[in-house]
Amino acid sequence: MEEKQSQMSQKAPLPVDAVIGITYNCNSRCVMCDIWKMDPHELLKVEDLKKLPLTLKDVNISGGEPFLHKDIVAMVKTVRERLPKARIVISSNGFATELIKKRIKEIVHSVPDIRVAISIDGMQQVHDETRKIPDGFNKCMATIDMLKQVGVKSIRIAFTVMTHNIAELPKVYDLAQEKGIEFTMAFAQSSDFYFGSKQNYEHPDPELLKKGFEHVIVSELQSWHPKRWARAFFAYGLYQFAISQEQPLPSHPGTDFFYLDPNGYVYPSVIHFYKMGDIKQVHTFEEMWHGEQAESARKKVKESKRQYWMICTARTAIKRHPLYVIGWIMKNKFSSSALLSA
Repeated sequence: MEEKQSQMSQKAPLPVDAVIGITYNCNSRCVMCDIWKMDPHELLKVEDLKKLPLTLKDVNISGGEPFLHKDIVAMVKTVRERLPKARIVISSNGFATELIKKRIKEIVHSVPDIRVAISIDGMQQVHDETRKIPDGFNKCMATIDMLKQVGVKSIRIAFTVMTHNIAELPKVYDLAQEKGIEFTMAFAQSSDFYFGSKQNYEHPDPELLKKGFEHVIVSELQSWHPKRWARAFFAYGLYQFAISQEQPLPSHPGTDFFYLDPNGYVYPSVIHFYKMGDIKQVHTFEEMWHGEQAESARKKVKESKRQYWMICTARTAIKRHPLYVIGWIMKNKFSSSALLSA
């Protein structure tokens, strides 16, 4: 009996953060992502989402392009019913304005606090060259304006840092400020199964990199909203990752968060290609999460020592180290002379 209780106490805690990829179908042709070359893989069903752990606080509905999935409205509604208090974000490339309008209007009706992120990787020409969609930038701007009109209260621009577009970072950040919407960012990373297994090796100009990140970080720290201070720290961490390929804080893939793919398979994250289980084949998420395959995946994550810094991994890392983050914020909010020093 004591041995059984000891085993129970050693079980991994249930996760608080998740990325749910509902389709690999995509209408973009991004230079840093080959998901569009993959089979759409839409085996995940609405019913499967009723098994999500009740501990989740943040859920990112992603793809591919999630709005291309015919059941996205039902899926988002199901996630909200299962997780009444969770923050739900839909990540979109923003190209299919009319289709997005049709589906987001239905979503807003039952999930009024839905959040939507639109990818913008540069101003007009640079964005269009990055996403390989003619007039793509203007289509995204039309989608952002439409989202405001239909009542989406939380909209954000998502910028991916790459070698060729680093000079655009401050411009896109300022665009978000002009639009009165949030701004988030990522660094183009590699994956053996996500991004269509695309391998990205980015080396942005160091001076442009520092200039762009300082613009974002200083601007965020000038706010009096703690949420923006946390975003400033995230950006600082992303800068450190970009120049050193090392994450500034440890995180716990397969423990604090997971990635659920369009097949129904659960992975520790979008870059850890260690299958934890199949949500379609279990009665409860806990059954899979505490199974031998999941434990094996967590062990492989630790052994791999792979470095990463993405919003879905950083969010829980920041929450695990509040004193460190608060100390950095207090130090840099009132003095930015050594803001991006190593």
